[in-house]
Amino acid sequence: MTRNDSPLIATIVDDNDLAVAGLNCLLESYDSRVHLVDVRTALAHPEDVDVVLYEPMEQSAFSASMLRDLQNAAGAQAIVFSWAPSDQLPSNANPYLSKSMTAAQLVVALEDLKAGRGVPAPPKHTLAQPVQVVEPPAPIRTPQAPVGSRLTPRELEILTLITRGLTNGEIGEELGLSINSIKTYIRQAYRKIDVERRTQAVAWGMANGLMPAVDEAAAG
Repeated sequence: MTRNDSPLIATIVDDNDLAVAGLNCLLESYDSRVHLVDVRTALAHPEDVDVVLYEPMEQSAFSASMLRDLQNAAGAQAIVFSWAPSDQLPSNANPYLSKSMTAAQLVVALEDLKAGRGVPAPPKHTLAQPVQVVEPPAPIRTPQAPVGSRLTPRELEILTLITRGLTNGEIGEELGLSINSIKTYIRQAYRKIDVERRTQAVAWGMANGLMPAVDEAAAG
């Protein structure tokens, strides 16, 4: 019987009623291209059936027998239709389609199979070589702020003197500023480099090069 302009006739053998109902809903919008019939209708008119979709995982003896009867009576193309990856299914010569396909993808795949174009090989779920994941090194837990960008020149100057061990009074004398002004600059600088204590500020200064180089001649 030739049905060049007729929809492809498919049926499904699956022990899961939800899977069967779901496929019916998926293909409703494509009834002019793929018409899904129940198994009883397929067995009553096997000559009209083009493809038989089936789920091989945990297949009951009854479903296996029904699948054999349909294939023998209809001579239709049997197609594995499963959630399981292809490399986890029993080996067979039948094409494989994944239940994760969209309705449009499934319709095109069925039409390609009917026309003898086949379907693309499913992706393998095993890798030829293991992928090595390289963990990035843990960041150094020092206050982060680019020197000279967020800090004003005066704040940077005061942080440099703190790093060199000067007290607030000594910094005031060095720069000719009052103690209150020095404290204000320090509070602003601490916020910008995200520290709370003087020891943390010294650590930040050392990490950011605020310590003077040692004069070897003087040291000798």
